[in-house]
Amino acid sequence: MIKAAWGAGLLLCAATASAKEKPIALSELDAATLQGKTIALTVHERPSFIAFTAGKATLGLLGTAAMVSAGNNIVDENGVEDPAILVRRQLAQALADRYGAIVLEPDAVASKAKKPKDLAALHPEADFVFDVRSAGWQFIYFPSNWDNYWMGYNVQTQLIDTRTGRPLASMACGAHTKEHANPPSRDQLLEQEARLLKDVTQHLGWTCVHVLAKEQYGLLPEQVAAIPAQYVDPLSPAPPGDVADRAVEPVAGAPAEVAIATDPTGMSATEAATSEDYGHGTAEAPAAPVDAAGTPPNGAAPPEVTDLEAGEATDAL
Repeated sequence: MIKAAWGAGLLLCAATASAKEKPIALSELDAATLQGKTIALTVHERPSFIAFTAGKATLGLLGTAAMVSAGNNIVDENGVEDPAILVRRQLAQALADRYGAIVLEPDAVASKAKKPKDLAALHPEADFVFDVRSAGWQFIYFPSNWDNYWMGYNVQTQLIDTRTGRPLASMACGAHTKEHANPPSRDQLLEQEARLLKDVTQHLGWTCVHVLAKEQYGLLPEQVAAIPAQYVDPLSPAPPGDVADRAVEPVAGAPAEVAIATDPTGMSATEAATSEDYGHGTAEAPAAPVDAAGTPPNGAAPPEVTDLEAGEATDAL
């Protein structure tokens, strides 16, 4: 049962996908149509955060419900922001800056719509709809080390023509820290009002911002906001003084291990954790782990930007 729960968490951190469709990258022809056109921004309810722990994993479906409840309490009590807010804000601004689009204010009311034509119907007054939806996020223990945890996050973005309901771009990203050399304990994630959990969550969001900017929207690194220094590798050992004392200097680069997939199933995190189909059609590119000093084993090339795992985007199978 414990291994099954850990496997469900692994599927949650891999980008959720449908094997029936391929990711859609924004073409040069479609990109040219954005000039001077309006883009509406939809919003969605935050998905459940799953706090996978070994003790609850032994309880089957009751344990899954308990992990969802515990995770949502952590997020609510500590004010942990849904990374979709960051992803939407940064990518929408990058689209406006690069392609000359006019980005409208985000919707005030969350939508349950998921299909492109349904999303397009929400904003007949706009030329395009930019939809960003978190598909799942969680922390989960290691099966060989129950005292330490890794985190995962999935998000999908779509750019839709409101006249036709056609998605000009549709892609999903999954990022995680399961190969990091310094996995934190649960107490470390949650101390000081879950500051480390918040920082890692932001790191994963920034990871997907840069991956989707490149793979989905054809943007160069300099055309996307740089990652603030505190979110480049929040799991790295802190220098003398507190992490909060670090200067927040923007840095560029593509961060952690990621997977690009097609279109998330639209299931809730609880449904996904118990579904055999969740996550099918995705592929990941594992990278060499690094030790605490940032040295890869066997002479492997170190990551170019952070001590987190390097990754590459992949189509769904």
